Amino acid sequence: MAKPVVVTHLGATSSFQLSKLERRKLYGARRRIPVDSAGQPCTRAALTDDGAVLITAGMTAQGWFDPDGRQVETREIGAQDSDGAPLSQVASTLGEPMDLEGPLPATELLDLAVTSVYCLEPESMDDGLAASLQAGHLWRFPFNYRADFRSETGFLTANEHGYFLLVGVPIELRFLAPNAPPPPEDDEAADEDLDFEML
Repeated sequence: MAKPVVVTHLGATSSFQLSKLERRKLYGARRRIPVDSAGQPCTRAALTDDGAVLITAGMTAQGWFDPDGRQVETREIGAQDSDGAPLSQVASTLGEPMDLEGPLPATELLDLAVTSVYCLEPESMDDGLAASLQAGHLWRFPFNYRADFRSETGFLTANEHGYFLLVGVPIELRFLAPNAPPPPEDDEAADEDLDFEML
């Protein structure tokens, strides 16, 4: 069993087990399976550039290589900030008591680029926090599912269906002066748009 989310509210500790809420769990999922003329499922394969080898599932792997062609182990990979200085890892917050900040207005959530949503199942729940969440209040705390180079922010909330944790990264807004030209478009962001028909 995974470590729980542990938060403190006015000195009292609450603990939750979490499970990720995914689109396919809510709406189901479809999968297209190509079949041959006999109705048997086809498997995907690719040819090497020279056409000599047929590559099927399980025959390839991913790796990191330096400019000399030497494979770099995952544990050797680090991160740098925009100035090139190495970043230190931010530890996982699971199982560690985190202080709640709030109650916050719902508009605070609008400044968060949400990356994950979790359903929470209370293991132990402070009555004051439960009452606050049922009243519609929002609470914020630092959250990291696993050790990473970037700290994320979690918002604890509830409704008639249960308790939820919305996790993401705060959005940094760039304001323009009146009559200023618009900022240049980011080509990389346009390339990362998901096409759900491809899935």
